Amino acid sequence: MILRTVLLSTLLAFAGSGPGAIQEVRIMPVGTETEIVVVTSGEVSFRDFALAEPPRLILDLTGADAGLPSDSYDAIGRGGVERLRSSWFRPGVLRLVFDLDKVPSYEVDAEPGRLRITFPNPDGDFPLWSTREVESENVARAEARQVPAAQNLRVPDEPSRITVAFDSASMLDVLAGFSEYAGVSIVPSAAAADMTVRGVDIRNQRWDVALDAILAAQGLGWRLQSEGILIVDALEGLRTRDTLQTETRVFRINYAGADSVAKTLEQLATPNRGQVVAYQGANSVIVTDVPSVVARMDSLIQNLDRQTPQVSIDAKIIFVDRTDVQELGIVYDLKDVNGDTYGNSINDVIAVPDPFNPGELTNETLVDLAGNSIAALANANDRVLSPSLQILASTAFGDFSLSAFIEALEQHQLSDVQAAPSIQVVDNHRARIQVGEKTPVRVLDTGTGNVQAQATVQYEDTGIILEVTPHITNNLQILLDVSAERSGIQTDIPDVGYTFKKQIGQTRLLLDDGETMVIGGLTLSEVERSETGIPLLMDIPVVGALFRTTKTRETKQDLIILVTPHIVE
Repeated sequence: MILRTVLLSTLLAFAGSGPGAIQEVRIMPVGTETEIVVVTSGEVSFRDFALAEPPRLILDLTGADAGLPSDSYDAIGRGGVERLRSSWFRPGVLRLVFDLDKVPSYEVDAEPGRLRITFPNPDGDFPLWSTREVESENVARAEARQVPAAQNLRVPDEPSRITVAFDSASMLDVLAGFSEYAGVSIVPSAAAADMTVRGVDIRNQRWDVALDAILAAQGLGWRLQSEGILIVDALEGLRTRDTLQTETRVFRINYAGADSVAKTLEQLATPNRGQVVAYQGANSVIVTDVPSVVARMDSLIQNLDRQTPQVSIDAKIIFVDRTDVQELGIVYDLKDVNGDTYGNSINDVIAVPDPFNPGELTNETLVDLAGNSIAALANANDRVLSPSLQILASTAFGDFSLSAFIEALEQHQLSDVQAAPSIQVVDNHRARIQVGEKTPVRVLDTGTGNVQAQATVQYEDTGIILEVTPHITNNLQILLDVSAERSGIQTDIPDVGYTFKKQIGQTRLLLDDGETMVIGGLTLSEVERSETGIPLLMDIPVVGALFRTTKTRETKQDLIILVTPHIVE
């Protein structure tokens, strides 16, 4: 007992608080809300969640080197808070548990040196409560009872830094000193209790690190159970204990998908023993495995289940189709003056009296060597369709008349299609937007043998289609996998019936936030020119233009696709 007291005094003499010590917890009214303030001597990271039965608010502080002076504060009874408890969830992670009247909707605001938790106040105005005031009252009561200072000093719960030295000390006495100092229950195995610690000199280290080094030198290890009991045994014994024990825990997934997290955790599960089940109803993962594996899964889930940023993509698809048509032709009609007069249409000129069938007209080529009339028609089979200009010129010479039909057409067509689809998607997920239709396609299976042909209908997506998958890099750039399409159906195709016209741009880009990039630029130019006319005469220089029909058709198509991504804060 004397040795244990000396050891405890040595540990306390060299104990100190780290930079992340928890200095105070305050509960106060702020308007119609209750505010809980956790004051620290340095910056700590946190994780918060609430439980419904019984109603509790849990705050895990990572990086805290020192906790509260007491592990329990009862009878708070104000602002909806009934009780405050603190314990070490694992080395370096301090857990604060607030017992509440009911589970409220709350908000957590972090700033250097303090965390603020606010929720609706169900009790009205109430006096401020602080852990410092409670500890001051405890000290005052102890002094009033004239308790010696050594007995009034409480050993902190946090892993503070210590300096210890042991030479031929019993393992039981060493563990008893750590148990008194750290405020944890330590249970050694029979083999560990019989060991002796020699030649140990540890300076300015955390107590859990010091204990781990001492046990490792003896071939021992320790496991902290969920009840707060620390088991010390040989490493092989701890593995056997882990194999015999299992723990079931439900992890609520906030941002990721439960099925994807479960597939990842299955790789860590103990073969033929561990079990990971995804529950889609509550987006949770149920894990049953040995405690050490469950603890590793808990740490992995905290890294995987993070709020994912979103990306807004603005795209613009511009398609311009220009068509220029120029046609010029002259049709000649030669006949004698005794023939039929010219009617109102070219068909009247083509149809002439049939000498073999009196009283009827014909448009066939007839040669009657015994006849007394002559007629000729030139450039009549390739005429200008829907001409914008028609000029008729007629002249007579001798017993013949010559009529010329001058036809001209100049046409300009412009089609400008602009689409500006905009879509917002979570990082690393695929998004698709379509403005158009599903076009049915009839597919005919000719069959074989005695099997009759069968027709089926398939559907083809047409219109403006944008598919994008964003990836946000560590330097806040955006890596985009983009596919933009403009498509439509074209009918009246001989032997086929119809075809699909598509303009597609597909690429991968690296852009800054708000930067615009052209991912597709295509200019297609097509010129068609045809000349038909009277043989020999159409080839005469300069004058040959009077004896031929000229058609020119020029088509130009421009396609431009622009993309602008934005990171949504």
